Amino acid sequence: MRAASVSPPSEKTKAKVHHMNPRLSLRSRYPITRFQNHGKSGPRVLVAAFALSALVLSGCSSSATGTAGDTGPADPNAELKVATSHVPASLDPCAGNIGYDIDYLQLMYAPLIDAEPATQKLRPGIASEWGFSGPDNLTFEMTLQNGLTFHDGTAVDAAAVKASMEHCLSLGIVSVPTIKSIEATSPDHVTISLSSPTSGLPGWLNGRLGMVVSPTALAAAGADFANKPVGAGPYTFTSAVPNSSYTFSRFDDYKPAGPPSPQLAKIQIQVISNPTALTNALTSNAADFAYGLTPSSAPILERNPNLNVSHDPRLGVALVVINNKNPVVNDVRVRLAMQYALDRKAIARAALDSSEGTAAFGQYPPGSQFYDEETEDAWPYDPEKAKSLLTEAGYPNGVTVRGLAGNLPPYSTNAVLVREQWEKVGIKVDFVEMSGPQAITEFVAHNSADVFSVGWPTRASAPLNFEASLGSRSYFRQNSVPNEELEKLIALLNNTYDESAQLDIVKQINQVVIKSAEYVPLYFTPDVVAYTKNVHGAVPALNGSPNLTYLSKS
Repeated sequence: MRAASVSPPSEKTKAKVHHMNPRLSLRSRYPITRFQNHGKSGPRVLVAAFALSALVLSGCSSSATGTAGDTGPADPNAELKVATSHVPASLDPCAGNIGYDIDYLQLMYAPLIDAEPATQKLRPGIASEWGFSGPDNLTFEMTLQNGLTFHDGTAVDAAAVKASMEHCLSLGIVSVPTIKSIEATSPDHVTISLSSPTSGLPGWLNGRLGMVVSPTALAAAGADFANKPVGAGPYTFTSAVPNSSYTFSRFDDYKPAGPPSPQLAKIQIQVISNPTALTNALTSNAADFAYGLTPSSAPILERNPNLNVSHDPRLGVALVVINNKNPVVNDVRVRLAMQYALDRKAIARAALDSSEGTAAFGQYPPGSQFYDEETEDAWPYDPEKAKSLLTEAGYPNGVTVRGLAGNLPPYSTNAVLVREQWEKVGIKVDFVEMSGPQAITEFVAHNSADVFSVGWPTRASAPLNFEASLGSRSYFRQNSVPNEELEKLIALLNNTYDESAQLDIVKQINQVVIKSAEYVPLYFTPDVVAYTKNVHGAVPALNGSPNLTYLSKS
Protein backbone atom coordinates (compact mmCIF):
# COMPACT_ATOMS: atom_id res chain seq x y z
CA MET A 1 0.00 0.00 0.00
CA ARG A 2 1.49 3.29 -1.05
CA ALA A 3 0.99 6.19 1.34
CA ALA A 4 0.58 9.82 0.40
CA SER A 5 3.79 11.80 0.71
CA VAL A 6 3.33 14.75 3.04
CA SER A 7 6.20 16.85 4.30
CA PRO A 8 6.05 17.62 8.02
CA PRO A 9 6.38 21.14 9.37
CA SER A 10 9.74 22.28 10.67
CA GLU A 11 10.46 22.33 14.40
CA LYS A 12 9.86 26.08 14.40
CA THR A 13 6.50 25.59 12.71
CA LYS A 14 5.58 22.80 15.11
CA ALA A 15 6.04 25.20 17.98
CA LYS A 16 3.68 27.67 16.34
CA VAL A 17 1.11 24.97 15.67
CA HIS A 18 1.22 23.94 19.31
CA HIS A 19 0.06 27.40 20.36
CA MET A 20 -2.49 28.10 17.67
CA ASN A 21 -5.14 26.53 15.50
CA PRO A 22 -3.33 25.37 12.35
CA ARG A 23 -6.62 24.78 10.58
CA LEU A 24 -7.41 28.48 10.48
CA SER A 25 -3.81 29.70 10.21
CA LEU A 26 -4.66 33.15 11.51
CA ARG A 27 -2.37 36.10 11.27
CA SER A 28 -2.66 39.36 13.28
CA ARG A 29 -3.93 37.73 16.43
CA TYR A 30 -2.05 34.64 15.31
CA PRO A 31 1.01 34.39 13.02
CA ILE A 32 0.63 32.89 9.58
CA THR A 33 1.31 29.16 9.48
CA ARG A 34 4.24 28.20 7.27
CA PHE A 35 4.60 24.67 5.98
CA GLN A 36 8.10 23.87 4.82
CA ASN A 37 8.83 21.39 2.08
CA HIS A 38 11.52 18.88 3.04
CA GLY A 39 11.54 17.22 -0.36
CA LYS A 40 10.59 13.77 -1.54
CA SER A 41 13.02 12.06 0.80
CA GLY A 42 11.14 13.30 3.86
CA PRO A 43 9.12 10.93 6.03
CA ARG A 44 5.87 9.53 4.71
CA VAL A 45 2.66 9.46 6.68
CA LEU A 46 -0.42 7.44 5.88
CA VAL A 47 -3.30 9.84 5.55
CA ALA A 48 -6.16 7.97 6.83
CA ALA A 49 -11.95 11.78 6.11
CA PHE A 50 -16.51 15.21 5.15
CA ALA A 51 -17.16 17.27 6.32
CA LEU A 52 -15.91 19.86 5.82
CA SER A 53 -8.80 18.81 12.79
CA ALA A 54 -11.66 20.24 12.02
CA LEU A 55 -13.57 17.15 12.99
CA VAL A 56 -12.40 13.82 14.25
CA LEU A 57 -15.12 11.23 14.87
CA SER A 58 -13.63 10.01 18.09
CA GLY A 59 -16.70 8.02 19.02
CA CYS A 60 -16.64 6.03 15.77
CA SER A 61 -13.92 4.17 13.99
CA SER A 62 -13.40 2.91 10.51
CA SER A 63 -13.46 -0.84 10.31
CA ALA A 64 -12.63 -3.12 7.44
CA THR A 65 -13.23 -6.84 7.06
CA GLY A 66 -11.12 -9.32 5.15
CA THR A 67 -7.44 -10.01 5.06
CA ALA A 68 -4.78 -7.95 3.36
CA GLY A 69 -4.58 -10.32 0.40
CA ASP A 70 -1.93 -9.94 -2.29
CA THR A 71 -0.22 -6.60 -1.70
CA GLY A 72 2.05 -6.78 -4.70
CA PRO A 73 3.63 -3.66 -6.16
CA ALA A 74 1.34 -1.05 -7.66
CA ASP A 75 0.92 -1.39 -11.39
CA PRO A 76 1.38 2.09 -12.94
CA ASN A 77 -0.47 0.93 -16.06
CA ALA A 78 -3.50 -0.34 -14.16
CA GLU A 79 -7.03 0.84 -14.87
CA LEU A 80 -9.44 1.04 -11.96
CA LYS A 81 -13.11 0.21 -12.47
CA VAL A 82 -15.27 2.09 -9.95
CA ALA A 83 -19.00 1.60 -9.40
CA THR A 84 -21.26 4.01 -7.52
CA SER A 85 -24.82 5.27 -7.35
CA HIS A 86 -23.56 8.86 -7.19
CA VAL A 87 -24.23 10.99 -10.27
CA PRO A 88 -22.58 14.41 -10.61
CA ALA A 89 -24.63 17.47 -11.51
CA SER A 90 -21.69 19.20 -13.20
CA LEU A 91 -17.95 18.85 -13.73
CA ASP A 92 -17.54 22.62 -13.34
CA PRO A 93 -16.78 22.88 -9.61
CA CYS A 94 -19.14 25.79 -9.06
CA ALA A 95 -21.96 24.94 -11.46
CA GLY A 96 -23.18 21.83 -9.63
CA ASN A 97 -25.61 21.80 -6.74
CA ILE A 98 -25.22 18.29 -5.36
CA GLY A 99 -22.65 16.85 -2.97
CA TYR A 100 -21.92 13.88 -5.24
CA ASP A 101 -20.04 16.26 -7.56
CA ILE A 102 -17.09 16.24 -5.14
CA ASP A 103 -16.36 12.54 -5.82
CA TYR A 104 -15.50 13.45 -9.40
CA LEU A 105 -14.15 16.99 -8.98
CA GLN A 106 -11.35 16.00 -6.60
CA LEU A 107 -9.84 13.83 -9.35
CA MET A 108 -9.45 16.78 -11.74
CA TYR A 109 -8.93 19.83 -9.55
CA ALA A 110 -6.22 20.65 -7.04
CA PRO A 111 -7.61 22.66 -4.11
CA LEU A 112 -6.22 25.95 -2.85
CA ILE A 113 -6.32 24.43 0.65
CA ASP A 114 -6.35 20.67 1.00
CA ALA A 115 -7.69 18.54 3.86
CA GLU A 116 -6.69 15.17 5.29
CA PRO A 117 -9.50 12.83 4.22
CA ALA A 118 -10.01 11.10 7.58
CA THR A 119 -10.04 14.22 9.76
CA GLN A 120 -10.66 17.12 7.37
CA LYS A 121 -7.74 18.87 9.06
CA LEU A 122 -6.63 21.59 6.65
CA ARG A 123 -3.17 21.44 5.06
CA PRO A 124 -1.38 22.98 2.06
CA GLY A 125 -2.75 22.53 -1.43
CA ILE A 126 -2.03 25.00 -4.21
CA ALA A 127 -1.54 27.49 -1.38
CA SER A 128 1.55 26.72 0.66
CA GLU A 129 0.57 29.18 3.40
CA TRP A 130 -2.41 31.34 4.25
CA GLY A 131 -3.79 33.55 6.98
CA PHE A 132 -5.92 36.48 8.09
CA SER A 133 -4.43 39.90 8.79
CA GLY A 134 -5.52 43.35 9.87
CA PRO A 135 -7.14 44.53 13.11
CA ASP A 136 -10.46 42.83 12.33
CA ASN A 137 -9.10 39.94 10.25
CA LEU A 138 -10.66 41.46 7.13
CA THR A 139 -7.74 40.56 4.87
CA PHE A 140 -6.93 37.01 3.89
CA GLU A 141 -3.64 36.25 2.12
CA MET A 142 -2.37 33.16 0.33
CA THR A 143 1.08 32.30 -0.98
CA LEU A 144 0.96 29.82 -3.86
CA GLN A 145 3.29 26.99 -4.80
CA ASN A 146 5.50 27.68 -7.80
CA GLY A 147 5.78 25.46 -10.85
CA LEU A 148 2.22 24.07 -10.98
CA THR A 149 0.43 23.77 -14.31
CA PHE A 150 -3.08 22.99 -15.47
CA HIS A 151 -3.76 20.02 -17.73
CA ASP A 152 -3.61 22.35 -20.74
CA GLY A 153 -0.16 23.68 -19.80
CA THR A 154 -1.40 27.02 -18.43
CA ALA A 155 0.51 28.15 -15.33
CA VAL A 156 -1.28 27.98 -11.99
CA ASP A 157 -0.58 31.47 -10.68
CA ALA A 158 -2.34 34.20 -8.75
CA ALA A 159 -4.07 35.56 -11.85
CA ALA A 160 -5.50 32.11 -12.58
CA VAL A 161 -6.69 31.76 -8.98
CA LYS A 162 -8.39 35.16 -9.13
CA ALA A 163 -10.11 34.31 -12.42
CA SER A 164 -11.25 30.93 -11.11
CA MET A 165 -12.68 32.30 -7.88
CA GLU A 166 -14.47 35.14 -9.64
CA HIS A 167 -15.96 32.67 -12.13
CA CYS A 168 -17.12 30.51 -9.25
CA LEU A 169 -18.81 33.33 -7.36
CA SER A 170 -20.42 34.68 -10.54
CA LEU A 171 -22.44 31.48 -10.97
CA GLY A 172 -24.29 32.13 -7.71
CA ILE A 173 -24.41 28.62 -6.26
CA VAL A 174 -21.32 29.17 -4.11
CA SER A 175 -21.94 32.40 -2.23
CA VAL A 176 -19.57 34.12 0.18
CA PRO A 177 -21.13 37.60 0.40
CA THR A 178 -18.40 38.92 2.67
CA ILE A 179 -15.80 38.73 -0.13
CA LYS A 180 -15.32 42.29 -1.40
CA SER A 181 -12.44 41.70 -3.78
CA ILE A 182 -9.84 39.17 -4.90
CA GLU A 183 -6.48 40.51 -6.06
CA ALA A 184 -3.40 38.89 -7.58
CA THR A 185 -0.86 41.05 -5.77
CA SER A 186 2.09 39.13 -7.28
CA PRO A 187 2.41 35.96 -9.39
CA ASP A 188 2.38 33.79 -6.27
CA HIS A 189 0.31 35.90 -3.88
CA VAL A 190 -3.46 36.33 -3.62
CA THR A 191 -5.17 38.84 -1.31
CA ILE A 192 -8.87 38.63 -0.46
CA SER A 193 -10.58 41.63 1.14
CA LEU A 194 -13.59 40.95 3.36
CA SER A 195 -16.46 43.19 4.43
CA SER A 196 -16.91 41.41 7.76
CA PRO A 197 -15.18 38.59 9.69
CA THR A 198 -15.35 35.24 7.91
CA SER A 199 -13.55 32.67 10.04
CA GLY A 200 -14.83 29.84 7.83
CA LEU A 201 -13.08 31.14 4.69
CA PRO A 202 -10.31 28.47 4.77
CA GLY A 203 -13.08 25.87 4.68
CA TRP A 204 -14.64 27.51 1.63
CA LEU A 205 -11.23 27.41 -0.08
CA ASN A 206 -11.02 23.69 0.62
CA GLY A 207 -14.29 23.22 -1.25
CA ARG A 208 -15.70 24.25 -4.61
CA LEU A 209 -14.48 27.83 -4.34
CA GLY A 210 -10.89 26.57 -3.98
CA MET A 211 -10.99 24.09 -6.88
CA VAL A 212 -9.05 26.13 -9.42
CA VAL A 213 -10.05 25.89 -13.08
CA SER A 214 -7.85 26.76 -16.07
CA PRO A 215 -8.62 30.33 -17.23
CA THR A 216 -7.48 29.38 -20.74
CA ALA A 217 -9.90 26.46 -20.96
CA LEU A 218 -12.67 28.51 -19.36
CA ALA A 219 -12.27 31.29 -21.92
CA ALA A 220 -12.21 28.80 -24.80
CA ALA A 221 -15.16 26.67 -23.68
CA GLY A 222 -17.34 29.37 -22.15
CA ALA A 223 -20.71 27.98 -21.08
CA ASP A 224 -19.60 24.51 -22.23
CA PHE A 225 -16.74 24.30 -19.71
CA ALA A 226 -18.51 21.59 -17.67
CA ASN A 227 -18.21 19.31 -20.73
CA LYS A 228 -14.57 20.25 -21.30
CA PRO A 229 -13.24 20.60 -17.74
CA VAL A 230 -9.58 21.41 -17.14
CA GLY A 231 -7.99 21.61 -13.71
CA ALA A 232 -4.59 21.02 -12.11
CA GLY A 233 -5.37 17.80 -10.25
CA PRO A 234 -3.82 14.34 -10.61
CA TYR A 235 -6.22 13.10 -13.30
CA THR A 236 -7.49 14.64 -16.54
CA PHE A 237 -11.00 14.35 -17.90
CA THR A 238 -11.13 11.91 -20.81
CA SER A 239 -14.79 11.28 -21.64
CA ALA A 240 -18.27 10.93 -20.25
CA VAL A 241 -21.65 9.46 -21.04
CA PRO A 242 -23.78 11.70 -18.80
CA ASN A 243 -25.45 9.88 -15.91
CA SER A 244 -23.78 6.64 -16.99
CA SER A 245 -19.96 6.60 -17.10
CA TYR A 246 -17.00 8.94 -16.60
CA THR A 247 -13.37 8.28 -17.52
CA PHE A 248 -10.23 10.03 -16.22
CA SER A 249 -6.57 9.56 -17.17
CA ARG A 250 -3.35 10.18 -15.27
CA PHE A 251 -1.87 13.69 -15.59
CA ASP A 252 1.80 12.87 -16.05
CA ASP A 253 2.95 16.44 -15.28
CA TYR A 254 1.06 16.64 -11.99
CA LYS A 255 3.02 18.19 -9.14
CA PRO A 256 1.41 17.31 -5.79
CA ALA A 257 -0.77 20.15 -4.54
CA GLY A 258 -2.72 18.36 -1.83
CA PRO A 259 -3.81 15.11 -3.51
CA PRO A 260 -0.98 12.57 -4.02
CA SER A 261 0.61 11.69 -7.34
CA PRO A 262 -1.63 9.53 -9.54
CA GLN A 263 -0.88 5.82 -9.26
CA LEU A 264 -3.27 4.58 -11.94
CA ALA A 265 -3.25 5.00 -15.71
CA LYS A 266 -7.00 5.40 -15.84
CA ILE A 267 -10.08 5.52 -13.62
CA GLN A 268 -13.47 4.65 -15.05
CA ILE A 269 -16.54 5.37 -12.92
CA GLN A 270 -19.73 3.51 -13.80
CA VAL A 271 -23.01 4.84 -12.39
CA ILE A 272 -25.29 2.06 -11.12
CA SER A 273 -28.41 3.33 -9.39
CA ASN A 274 -29.90 -0.02 -8.37
CA PRO A 275 -28.48 -1.11 -4.97
CA THR A 276 -28.56 -4.81 -5.84
CA ALA A 277 -26.85 -4.25 -9.18
CA LEU A 278 -24.22 -2.12 -7.44
CA THR A 279 -23.45 -4.97 -5.05
CA ASN A 280 -23.38 -7.47 -7.92
CA ALA A 281 -20.84 -5.35 -9.81
CA LEU A 282 -18.30 -6.13 -7.09
CA THR A 283 -19.11 -9.78 -6.64
CA SER A 284 -19.02 -10.40 -10.41
CA ASN A 285 -15.66 -8.61 -10.88
CA ALA A 286 -17.28 -5.89 -12.99
CA ALA A 287 -15.89 -3.36 -10.51
CA ASP A 288 -12.73 -3.10 -8.42
CA PHE A 289 -14.03 -0.46 -6.01
CA ALA A 290 -17.58 0.54 -5.06
CA TYR A 291 -19.05 3.20 -2.82
CA GLY A 292 -22.50 4.62 -2.12
CA LEU A 293 -23.41 1.11 -0.97
CA THR A 294 -26.32 0.59 1.39
CA PRO A 295 -25.54 -0.67 4.91
CA SER A 296 -27.79 -3.67 4.24
CA SER A 297 -25.43 -4.79 1.45
CA ALA A 298 -22.45 -5.02 3.81
CA PRO A 299 -23.16 -8.51 5.24
CA ILE A 300 -23.37 -9.95 1.70
CA LEU A 301 -20.09 -8.37 0.66
CA GLU A 302 -18.35 -9.29 3.91
CA ARG A 303 -18.95 -12.97 3.21
CA ASN A 304 -16.91 -12.68 0.01
CA PRO A 305 -13.27 -13.59 0.80
CA ASN A 306 -12.03 -11.58 -2.18
CA LEU A 307 -13.32 -8.24 -0.89
CA ASN A 308 -12.47 -5.72 1.79
CA VAL A 309 -15.44 -3.85 3.28
CA SER A 310 -15.18 -0.77 5.43
CA HIS A 311 -17.75 1.13 7.48
CA ASP A 312 -16.42 4.66 7.61
CA PRO A 313 -17.71 7.37 9.95
CA ARG A 314 -18.74 10.49 8.09
CA LEU A 315 -20.39 13.83 8.42
CA GLY A 316 -23.71 14.34 6.70
CA VAL A 317 -27.32 13.89 7.75
CA ALA A 318 -30.47 12.61 6.06
CA LEU A 319 -33.17 15.23 6.52
CA VAL A 320 -36.24 17.00 5.22
CA VAL A 321 -35.68 20.67 4.39
CA ILE A 322 -38.50 23.21 4.44
CA ASN A 323 -39.33 26.26 2.31
CA ASN A 324 -40.82 28.02 5.30
CA LYS A 325 -42.00 31.14 3.45
CA ASN A 326 -44.77 29.02 1.98
CA PRO A 327 -48.30 28.87 3.43
CA VAL A 328 -48.94 26.23 6.08
CA VAL A 329 -45.26 25.49 6.73
CA ASN A 330 -44.71 29.16 7.62
CA ASP A 331 -46.41 28.34 10.93
CA VAL A 332 -43.86 27.11 13.44
CA ARG A 333 -46.52 24.94 15.10
CA VAL A 334 -46.95 22.97 11.87
CA ARG A 335 -43.20 22.54 11.58
CA LEU A 336 -42.99 21.37 15.19
CA ALA A 337 -45.82 18.91 14.53
CA MET A 338 -43.71 17.50 11.70
CA GLN A 339 -40.90 16.91 14.22
CA TYR A 340 -42.95 15.24 16.96
CA ALA A 341 -44.75 13.00 14.45
CA LEU A 342 -41.56 11.11 13.55
CA ASP A 343 -40.04 8.01 15.11
CA ARG A 344 -36.53 8.61 13.81
CA LYS A 345 -35.06 5.34 15.03
CA ALA A 346 -37.76 3.37 13.20
CA ILE A 347 -37.19 5.42 10.04
CA ALA A 348 -33.43 4.78 10.12
CA ARG A 349 -33.90 1.02 10.64
CA ALA A 350 -36.44 0.73 7.84
CA ALA A 351 -34.66 3.03 5.35
CA LEU A 352 -31.28 1.36 5.78
CA ASP A 353 -32.52 -2.18 6.49
CA SER A 354 -29.83 -2.07 9.14
CA SER A 355 -29.19 -1.01 12.71
CA GLU A 356 -26.25 1.22 11.70
CA GLY A 357 -28.27 4.46 11.49
CA THR A 358 -28.39 6.88 14.43
CA ALA A 359 -31.38 9.16 15.06
CA ALA A 360 -30.48 12.78 14.30
CA PHE A 361 -31.65 15.93 16.02
CA GLY A 362 -28.95 18.23 14.67
CA GLN A 363 -26.32 18.38 11.93
CA TYR A 364 -23.29 16.92 13.74
CA PRO A 365 -23.21 13.22 14.72
CA PRO A 366 -22.09 11.82 18.08
CA GLY A 367 -18.31 11.76 18.37
CA SER A 368 -17.73 14.80 16.14
CA GLN A 369 -16.14 17.95 17.47
CA PHE A 370 -19.33 20.01 17.18
CA TYR A 371 -21.71 17.35 18.46
CA ASP A 372 -24.15 18.78 21.01
CA GLU A 373 -25.58 16.19 23.38
CA GLU A 374 -28.25 18.67 24.49
CA THR A 375 -29.98 18.16 21.15
CA GLU A 376 -30.59 14.47 21.79
CA ASP A 377 -34.31 13.64 21.62
CA ALA A 378 -35.08 17.34 21.14
CA TRP A 379 -38.40 16.35 19.58
CA PRO A 380 -39.33 12.98 21.16
CA TYR A 381 -41.73 10.83 19.19
CA ASP A 382 -45.15 12.04 20.36
CA PRO A 383 -47.98 11.75 17.78
CA GLU A 384 -50.54 13.17 20.20
CA LYS A 385 -48.48 16.31 20.71
CA ALA A 386 -48.15 16.62 16.93
CA LYS A 387 -51.95 16.48 16.53
CA SER A 388 -52.39 19.02 19.31
CA LEU A 389 -49.96 21.43 17.63
CA LEU A 390 -51.87 21.15 14.33
CA THR A 391 -55.14 21.90 16.12
CA GLU A 392 -53.52 24.87 17.87
CA ALA A 393 -52.36 26.13 14.47
CA GLY A 394 -55.94 26.03 13.19
CA TYR A 395 -55.78 22.70 11.35
CA PRO A 396 -57.82 20.23 13.46
CA ASN A 397 -58.57 18.21 10.31
CA GLY A 398 -54.96 18.15 9.16
CA VAL A 399 -52.94 19.89 6.44
CA THR A 400 -51.65 19.13 2.96
CA VAL A 401 -48.11 20.05 1.86
CA ARG A 402 -46.18 19.59 -1.38
CA GLY A 403 -43.11 17.32 -1.33
CA LEU A 404 -40.03 16.51 -3.42
CA ALA A 405 -37.54 13.68 -2.99
CA GLY A 406 -34.34 12.53 -4.63
CA ASN A 407 -35.12 9.45 -6.71
CA LEU A 408 -32.43 7.26 -5.15
CA PRO A 409 -32.34 5.50 -1.79
CA PRO A 410 -32.19 6.36 0.97
CA TYR A 411 -33.89 9.69 0.17
CA SER A 412 -36.74 8.16 -1.83
CA THR A 413 -37.23 5.57 0.91
CA ASN A 414 -37.10 8.24 3.60
CA ALA A 415 -39.89 10.09 1.79
CA VAL A 416 -42.16 7.05 1.91
CA LEU A 417 -41.48 6.47 5.61
CA VAL A 418 -41.91 10.13 6.56
CA ARG A 419 -45.15 10.35 4.61
CA GLU A 420 -46.55 7.32 6.43
CA GLN A 421 -45.77 8.73 9.86
CA TRP A 422 -46.92 12.26 9.04
CA GLU A 423 -50.24 11.02 7.67
CA LYS A 424 -50.99 9.32 10.98
CA VAL A 425 -51.19 12.76 12.65
CA GLY A 426 -52.94 14.55 9.77
CA ILE A 427 -50.04 15.87 7.64
CA LYS A 428 -50.71 14.76 4.06
CA VAL A 429 -47.88 14.90 1.53
CA ASP A 430 -47.10 13.32 -1.80
CA PHE A 431 -43.37 13.32 -2.50
CA VAL A 432 -42.60 13.71 -6.21
CA GLU A 433 -39.34 11.92 -7.05
CA MET A 434 -36.73 13.52 -9.32
CA SER A 435 -33.02 13.19 -9.93
CA GLY A 436 -31.01 14.96 -7.24
CA PRO A 437 -29.84 17.97 -9.31
CA GLN A 438 -33.29 18.47 -10.85
CA ALA A 439 -35.03 18.19 -7.48
CA ILE A 440 -32.69 20.75 -5.90
CA THR A 441 -33.32 23.19 -8.76
CA GLU A 442 -37.08 22.71 -8.51
CA PHE A 443 -37.07 23.17 -4.75
CA VAL A 444 -34.74 26.17 -4.64
CA ALA A 445 -35.11 28.03 -7.93
CA HIS A 446 -38.76 27.27 -8.64
CA ASN A 447 -40.15 26.77 -5.10
CA SER A 448 -42.04 23.74 -6.40
CA ALA A 449 -42.50 22.13 -3.00
CA ASP A 450 -42.80 22.89 0.69
CA VAL A 451 -40.63 20.00 1.90
CA PHE A 452 -37.76 18.06 0.34
CA SER A 453 -36.30 14.68 1.34
CA VAL A 454 -32.55 14.94 0.76
CA GLY A 455 -29.17 14.77 2.51
CA TRP A 456 -27.02 17.59 3.86
CA PRO A 457 -23.20 17.23 3.60
CA THR A 458 -22.32 18.73 6.98
CA ARG A 459 -19.09 20.71 6.81
CA ALA A 460 -16.24 20.21 9.24
CA SER A 461 -15.97 24.00 9.60
CA ALA A 462 -18.89 25.10 11.79
CA PRO A 463 -18.88 28.72 10.50
CA LEU A 464 -19.00 27.50 6.90
CA ASN A 465 -21.59 24.82 7.68
CA PHE A 466 -24.14 27.06 9.36
CA GLU A 467 -23.65 29.93 6.93
CA ALA A 468 -24.30 27.48 4.07
CA SER A 469 -27.20 25.62 5.66
CA LEU A 470 -29.04 28.26 7.73
CA GLY A 471 -27.70 31.68 6.70
CA SER A 472 -30.21 34.03 5.08
CA ARG A 473 -27.94 34.37 2.03
CA SER A 474 -27.53 30.64 1.53
CA TYR A 475 -28.42 29.27 -1.91
CA PHE A 476 -30.67 26.75 -0.17
CA ARG A 477 -32.60 29.32 1.92
CA GLN A 478 -34.03 31.44 -0.88
CA ASN A 479 -37.57 30.42 0.04
CA SER A 480 -37.18 30.64 3.81
CA VAL A 481 -37.88 33.48 6.23
CA PRO A 482 -34.65 34.88 7.74
CA ASN A 483 -34.37 34.06 11.42
CA GLU A 484 -32.91 37.08 13.25
CA GLU A 485 -31.64 35.03 16.17
CA LEU A 486 -29.81 32.69 13.80
CA GLU A 487 -28.38 35.59 11.80
CA LYS A 488 -26.83 37.12 14.91
CA LEU A 489 -25.37 33.82 16.05
CA ILE A 490 -23.98 32.94 12.61
CA ALA A 491 -22.35 36.38 12.43
CA LEU A 492 -20.83 35.75 15.87
CA LEU A 493 -19.63 32.32 14.73
CA ASN A 494 -17.96 33.93 11.69
CA ASN A 495 -16.06 36.23 14.05
CA THR A 496 -14.91 33.38 16.32
CA TYR A 497 -11.65 31.61 15.53
CA ASP A 498 -11.27 29.21 18.46
CA GLU A 499 -13.12 25.91 18.02
CA SER A 500 -14.06 25.50 21.69
CA ALA A 501 -15.65 28.95 21.60
CA GLN A 502 -17.33 28.01 18.31
CA LEU A 503 -18.91 24.98 20.01
CA ASP A 504 -20.60 27.25 22.56
CA ILE A 505 -22.17 29.23 19.71
CA VAL A 506 -23.16 26.04 17.86
CA LYS A 507 -25.08 24.98 20.97
CA GLN A 508 -26.95 28.30 20.96
CA ILE A 509 -27.76 27.85 17.26
CA ASN A 510 -29.10 24.38 17.99
CA GLN A 511 -31.45 25.72 20.66
CA VAL A 512 -32.87 28.26 18.23
CA VAL A 513 -33.39 25.51 15.64
CA ILE A 514 -35.12 23.30 18.20
CA LYS A 515 -37.61 26.11 18.91
CA SER A 516 -38.12 27.16 15.30
CA ALA A 517 -37.93 23.77 13.57
CA GLU A 518 -36.04 25.18 10.57
CA TYR A 519 -35.53 21.68 9.09
CA VAL A 520 -36.32 18.06 10.01
CA PRO A 521 -33.19 15.97 10.70
CA LEU A 522 -33.74 12.23 10.40
CA TYR A 523 -30.60 10.14 10.95
CA PHE A 524 -26.84 9.71 10.51
CA THR A 525 -25.30 6.72 8.78
CA PRO A 526 -21.75 5.53 8.01
CA ASP A 527 -20.35 5.15 4.51
CA VAL A 528 -19.98 1.59 3.27
CA VAL A 529 -17.11 1.11 0.82
CA ALA A 530 -15.93 -2.19 -0.68
CA TYR A 531 -13.05 -3.13 -2.95
CA THR A 532 -11.10 -6.09 -4.25
CA LYS A 533 -7.94 -7.30 -2.55
CA ASN A 534 -5.67 -5.92 -5.27
CA VAL A 535 -6.82 -2.35 -4.63
CA HIS A 536 -4.69 -0.43 -2.14
CA GLY A 537 -4.52 2.97 -0.49
CA ALA A 538 -8.18 3.38 0.42
CA VAL A 539 -8.65 5.99 3.15
CA PRO A 540 -11.82 6.83 5.12
CA ALA A 541 -13.56 9.96 3.89
CA LEU A 542 -15.08 12.00 6.68
CA ASN A 543 -16.74 14.27 4.13
CA GLY A 544 -18.56 11.31 2.56
CA SER A 545 -16.74 11.58 -0.79
CA PRO A 546 -14.22 8.72 -1.18
CA ASN A 547 -10.98 10.19 -2.51
CA LEU A 548 -10.03 8.00 -5.45
CA THR A 549 -6.73 9.84 -5.93
CA TYR A 550 -5.18 7.75 -3.14
CA LEU A 551 -5.89 4.41 -4.80
CA SER A 552 -3.50 2.05 -6.57
CA LYS A 553 -3.93 -1.42 -8.02
CA SER A 554 -1.56 -4.36 -8.18
